[in-house]
Amino acid sequence: MVDESDSSKLWIAEATRQFLSHRSKLELFRAPVSISSRKRPKILDPPMAQRVTLRKRTPYNTTSNRRRVVKTPGGKLVYHHLSKPASSPKCGDCGIGLPGIPALRPRKYATISKTQKTVRRAYGGSRCGDCVKSRILRAFLVEEAKIVKKVIKSQSAAAAARK
Repeated sequence: MVDESDSSKLWIAEATRQFLSHRSKLELFRAPVSISSRKRPKILDPPMAQRVTLRKRTPYNTTSNRRRVVKTPGGKLVYHHLSKPASSPKCGDCGIGLPGIPALRPRKYATISKTQKTVRRAYGGSRCGDCVKSRILRAFLVEEAKIVKKVIKSQSAAAAARK
C-alpha cells in the first residue's frame, strides 16, 4: 500500500515537471516586449535600425541645423529640427538680463506688442532699474556740484571786491 505522504510527494513532483515543461515551451515562442507601452506591446529586437531622412536641405551638423529623432504615433522615426535657444535682452550698462522682458529669438520680437518689449520707466527695455537709479543719482550729484562751484566762485568774487 502507498503512503499518503508518498502520493502527495509524487503529485507535487509531477505538477512541477508539467509546469516547467509548459513554461519553457511558452518562452520559445514569445518575443521580448516592453512593459511601459500603453496600447500594444512593442517588440524590442527589431531586425534592423530604421533609417531617418533629413527634412531640410542642409546636411551639415551646425548649430542652426540641430535635430532630434522622434517616434511618431504610427511608429515611424522622424527628425524634429530644433531652434536655437533664445537669450534674454541684457542691460547696456551692467550686462544682466532685463527682468520683465521675454527671452525670444530676434525675429519674434517683431510679432509681439510694444508693451511686452519694454518696461514703463525711463530707459525701460534698455537699462535695468539699478542702473537707472545710479544714472539719476549721478546726474543729481553733478548738478549739485555745479551749483556748489558757482556759489564758491560768487563768494570768492565778493570777498575779493571787499578787499
